[in-house]
Amino acid sequence: MRILLIGNFSPPYDEESLHNFFLLNRLKEEGNDCCVINLSENSFKTKGFIGFTNWIYFIVKLLRNIWRKDALHYLTKGYTRPALMRLMSSVCVGWFFRVKPIVTLHSEMFSILGRTRSRLMGEPSLRITFALAYKVICTDRETYEAASYFKSKNNFEVIPVLTHSSRGIKRDESAVPEKLKNKKRVIVFSNVIYPSFVFEILNHLLTRYPPAPDTAIVVSVFEQPAAKLQHVIEEFGRRYSDNLLFIESADLRQLFVAYSRANYVVRPLSCDSEILFPGFIAAVKKPVRTKEYLHFSTSLFLIKGGDISDLCASIVRFLLKEEPEELLSSDTDTDFYARLRKIYQGQ
Repeated sequence: MRILLIGNFSPPYDEESLHNFFLLNRLKEEGNDCCVINLSENSFKTKGFIGFTNWIYFIVKLLRNIWRKDALHYLTKGYTRPALMRLMSSVCVGWFFRVKPIVTLHSEMFSILGRTRSRLMGEPSLRITFALAYKVICTDRETYEAASYFKSKNNFEVIPVLTHSSRGIKRDESAVPEKLKNKKRVIVFSNVIYPSFVFEILNHLLTRYPPAPDTAIVVSVFEQPAAKLQHVIEEFGRRYSDNLLFIESADLRQLFVAYSRANYVVRPLSCDSEILFPGFIAAVKKPVRTKEYLHFSTSLFLIKGGDISDLCASIVRFLLKEEPEELLSSDTDTDFYARLRKIYQGQ
């Protein structure tokens, strides 16, 4: 098949980005011809993908690359007005050219804003998008229920974010850093910047609620240059230095390894590579492993109201006390990627 993928393929990486790369790689492995338009503001810095600078340029790129495609798959969190405009435009163009328009809504699409979209633009954009889309894929049940406010559920599906296959996890075992080996629990603080709510939680966790010795903390600093902020974190976490590991925020392989072993991931919110509300919102993601995949179907959003960083660090420490076997296991045998493949094939 000839598929046009539109999504975020640039740092700051999170489970959305890893899902996009996972999907791209699997489609290519199966012999599909894939073309990618990168939604990131840093799109021109990522080689191998089509970038743009504004909405008009995006439409030009879209019209050039949609010709003779079998499917258009748009993956987004859709927080911002430009993101909604690009989403609606892509689905409309795909429908006009009789290219099957598929939309994936990541969980943060409605998690903060809910259904509160502008009646002037937000609600009409979503109603048009959902009406013309061949399939609307929601990554969790809550997003599915919120999206159904704008349209009936006849073309909606629930498929979680996928970031690994079992083959990928086993293949990356050789790349596991020493500080992660033989650890019962791993928590990843991803895309840390200063100042931010995520940084405050990390600070309180290391200084007031140090985790157990069998717990590793992985930190990915997104701020550039990263060395200064990394040094600050090393200073207040020096008592925990043997269990504190820093990874490059733009290194996909290191991030795959960290996520594959994580019990929890704490990060700021983002949309199309732009970090949003860093001063007062932090997302806590819980990975779930099945026989075939690693996916993220459970989230907790911490919203700052006053000086609650200490409380949030205490909550994170409490979550880490959960038994790893209970946290990381799942008895579902659903092949989520096979369901995606069927959607592409029109089944």
